[in-house]
Amino acid sequence: MRFDPPLTGWFTHVAWNIDLSLSGPFVRTSVERRRCADLLARLATELVADGNTDTAQALEVTVIPPIKGGPRYDLALLVRARESLADHVTERAAALGLPTPIYKLVARNAGIFGDTDGQDGEILLNHFAGESGNGAAAVAAWKSVSAWYMDKLGVDNSTLLRFEDDAPFLIMNYARIPGRVPPFLLGQLARPSFYRVVRHQLHEVGLTPFPLFARRVTA
Repeated sequence: MRFDPPLTGWFTHVAWNIDLSLSGPFVRTSVERRRCADLLARLATELVADGNTDTAQALEVTVIPPIKGGPRYDLALLVRARESLADHVTERAAALGLPTPIYKLVARNAGIFGDTDGQDGEILLNHFAGESGNGAAAVAAWKSVSAWYMDKLGVDNSTLLRFEDDAPFLIMNYARIPGRVPPFLLGQLARPSFYRVVRHQLHEVGLTPFPLFARRVTA
């Protein structure tokens, strides 16, 4: 399996809980969230137009698997630029009327294959909790697990973010999945090799996964 050189610059991941309400794992629709999502999509477009941002993705969370202790937010903005834009993004979002975010995280790209941003599809944001000194082992585990997802489920892209040491998560896998979320989840859980390979690899390096699924929002 071929991995590309990591992307340069910084990723900024800002997340809000606007009006999170669940029906099972599915996020219920919300008028207020829809309004804020439109504002966030407009901000993403403006950030790229300003010329200091390489990419900016406004994301609305659609599915949160019931895993205790995981992140709970329903909107996010993921930005890649030459420098950290955490404060700048937060200030711009506040000026549009968005509340204080629950996460304002900064990361470097630790690994990548395929093109996550270049095609439409539902988005996986898989946050991993782990020891801050275990970053190299976490990246190695991501590479091994990525091969399983490509072979078994056809996931042909992934962008791995390694957060700064003070973040609540060690890494986050940002990927576009093939097809819809329910068949994707079933495709994992129904395979014995998911437990034998994926869960075992993550357990060996002390990583706890907290996945969310989202859709891109455009202006």
